[in-house]
Amino acid sequence: MIVAKRKPFEEIKEMLKGYKKVLNVGCGTCVSVCLAGGEKEVAILNAELDMARKLEDDPIEIQGQTIERQCDREYLAELDDLIKKENFDALMSMACGVGIQFLAERFPNIPTFPAVDTTGLAVNQAVGWYEERCRSCSQCVLGIT
Repeated sequence: MIVAKRKPFEEIKEMLKGYKKVLNVGCGTCVSVCLAGGEKEVAILNAELDMARKLEDDPIEIQGQTIERQCDREYLAELDDLIKKENFDALMSMACGVGIQFLAERFPNIPTFPAVDTTGLAVNQAVGWYEERCRSCSQCVLGIT
């Protein structure tokens, strides 16, 4: 499983500075399991951004949509009509680095920002306890270690 953690709030807020209508896209698989980018996390981040921008007298219209997997073009297609209809001026992804890249490639005319940092490949030992089992080093030696 890919493990990620949410970027610091101030970093996310700074990335979205100047954007007025944003779609925050969550991912329903890996980052959902590690509590970094699923439906609940999208809603929490959107509420935080909405509140912070209102307090700064710089309101933002932010919507959330979680799809099954951002790393699969078939699931990204589910966003086509929404994005065409709503005319967002920025997208934010709460998926791993692969999902973020796929989202940006599918909608190349809309700036896409990452809301999470991918931290590694791990197994889920218990709630909140992830144990790294692969470093994606391209030189696998597990057969001799």
